Parts: sequence; C-alpha cells; structure tokens
Amino acid sequence: MDYKKEVVEKIKEKIDSNELIAKCRTNEKDFIRNRKVTPKDIILYEFNKRGLSTKMEIINFNNINDVQEISSPGLFKQREKLNPEVFVYLQQIALKNFYIDHSNEVKTYRGYVLKAVDGSDYEISNTKRAREKFNGNQQQQCARVTVSTCYDILNKYSIDTIVESYDYSEIEMLVEHEKTIKEKELLGAFKSITIADRNYRSLSYFYNKIKNDEKFIIRIASSCYKNEIKKMKSNDEIIEIGYEYNRAKYYKNSEPELYKYLKNGNTIKLRCVKILLDTGELEYILTNLESNDFSINEIKELYNLRWKIEVNYKHLKNNVKIECITSSKEVLIKQDIFSQVLVTNILQAFLNDGDKIVNEYKYKNKVKINGNMAIGLLKNTLIYIFLEDNLDKRSELFDKFYEAMMKFIVPIKPG
Repeated sequence: MDYKKEVVEKIKEKIDSNELIAKCRTNEKDFIRNRKVTPKDIILYEFNKRGLSTKMEIINFNNINDVQEISSPGLFKQREKLNPEVFVYLQQIALKNFYIDHSNEVKTYRGYVLKAVDGSDYEISNTKRAREKFNGNQQQQCARVTVSTCYDILNKYSIDTIVESYDYSEIEMLVEHEKTIKEKELLGAFKSITIADRNYRSLSYFYNKIKNDEKFIIRIASSCYKNEIKKMKSNDEIIEIGYEYNRAKYYKNSEPELYKYLKNGNTIKLRCVKILLDTGELEYILTNLESNDFSINEIKELYNLRWKIEVNYKHLKNNVKIECITSSKEVLIKQDIFSQVLVTNILQAFLNDGDKIVNEYKYKNKVKINGNMAIGLLKNTLIYIFLEDNLDKRSELFDKFYEAMMKFIVPIKPG
C-alpha cells in the first residue's frame, strides 16, 4: 500500500483501538464511563472542522456521524477532558511511517532532510481571560498565541508543532523541537539540516549543535558578532567567537558548561558566509557545513528554501482556517491547532503524490494541485473514511477523493 493510503489506515487503526483511551485522558478519571460523546467522536469532530461557528460545526458533524442532540456546553465539557497531545501522538505515528517505512519516498538534499523552524502568531478568542493567560506583559488588543513549527521543506510535512504564550522564547521552542525529534526518532535514520532566521541566533544552540555534530544554517543580523566579522578577509571564512562578559554572562547559571568553556579561553568556531543580495545588501549566515561540501551558492540556495515554511503558514491560515479557534481555553486551543496540523499532513501525502503525477504531463509551466480545493475536498471525505469499517468501501472513498483532487491544478510561474 502506498503511503498516502497507509497513513490514513494507521491513524484509523489507532483511533479505533482501546489503547488510545489512555492517550486521550487529561487525568486518570476521564473517559471511564460510556458517554454520548466518546473520545473517538471528539477526534473526528476536530478532523471535520471547517472554520465555522461551534453550532454549525456540531450540526455538520451530527449529520455525518448520526450522533444527535449534542449541545455546545455538552461538547465543550467532554472536549475539556481530551488531551490535545493525542493529535501529536497520531502525527508522530504518521511521520515514523513515512521516514522509516517509506524511506525510499523521502526527498533529501544530499541525504539530509531540510528542516525549517519559524514561529507565527495565531489570533484566538479575544476574551479577558485569554489576554491575561497568553499575552503576558504584552499590552495587545487581541489575544494571541505563538505557534512554532519545525517543517520539512522538501517533503512539506510539519514535523513538530509547539503552542505557547505570545511572548515565549523562540530559541527555547527551537531546542524543544530538536529534543522531541531526536527522542521520538521521528526522522528515522535520516540526518538533517536545521535552517532558521535571525531570531534563532544563540551561542548555546551553536555550541550544542557542533558538539553533537548536527548541522544548521542560521541567518544573523549585521550587528551580531561585529568584531569577529570585521576580521574576515573574504566572503566565506571560519570565525571564532570567544569570551566577552556581556556575551557569556547569560550562560553563567543557565548553562555553566558553556560559560566555563568560554571563560577558559575556548572559542566556538563557525563558518560565516556573506551573501550579496540583488538590493546590494549583505546577508550574513552562520553554519557548521564544511566549505568543501557546500559552496556559497549552495548555502544561499538552502537558506532561500526556508521561505517555504512561510508558505505553509499561509496555507494553514488562509486555506485550512487554522485560526478559527472556538475557545479561549488552552486545552481546546491546542486541540484545534494540533488536529488541523495533522489533517494538513494527511492532505500533503496526497498532494505530494498528485504533484508528481501531474508534472509527468507536458505543460507550458510547472503545475501543482490546487491546495485550497484539495483541503475542501478532503474535509468532505476524510471523516467518512474514518467512519467506514469496510476496507473496499474505504478504498473507493480514497479513489473518489483522489480523482476529484487531480482535476484542480494551477500553474507555478517563474518569479
């Protein structure tokens, strides 16, 4: 079975299993009695969301699932018991299925999976409680959360997603992404290169990545490490970042190993690449990729690919309607976000396969499947697939969705 169908089958198998109940609980007393609304119902309800009001979402879901007379308060009460991490768990199963069981389908750059990391602000229900909970000291008129994503640029999958308060540290979320991916072995045996923008400059991050021989490309502002960069005589050199009190003091308590390393006269050696933009400005990039392996032009190409994570955020917000969050409660906010990221990853498996097929035909421009139409078609089909117990009928639903999706293509024009 190909990945696009297999991943849905694996998720369905988990949703239907009794073992998932434990993953669904926020505490041990949840979901121990038979209720009108089951954990499976809530999971499928989340999958089926279309960015409408809660009442309309319930009406749509009831018409499909044949679960009648569920009130909004009743649904919210049961949803509060559902651990949003269940969607993360299901996503990790899907990712392992791809990177391990379907490793021959994984697109890489010289054997490396390219991971972009970036954050985006999501607007949530604008209540006083939400502003106090998530905005912290930021005097914002609207309630917002910060969502950080680690995104596979070439395969177009969200690998890990974190939802935190508006002013949460992006560096800390980056480190948490890396920790989760490593501990859960989400990429299987694949090596990776982490690519990030200027907000992710951190000596601690550089130090630990070099120590563990993990590759990265980080853009920095022109004001960073000025003294070290001034000594450069070309556009591609190794710079040595050593001890300075204002630089190292932040690590004295938080990371004494790094502080001691710098204090003892050691330096962090990084390759600094200067890239001239069409505007005449210089872009500064720090990396631990060797110059013998990756040229300046290749470093530039890899960094420019980072922009695809911005395209993914646009798709999530505009097409998937991920910001249509129906509550100001943290558990429900995370349910809405994590579930829609998982649905988007499922869709991407079909898009990847479809894009490969449509580009076998000769068109004037390169083409791709219309993602906006595809998500709409998937929302009309996915819940029926998860509710259908007959394998042959599920296969028919897969095929109908795929055929409908393939009818909508758009050109990718240069520039």
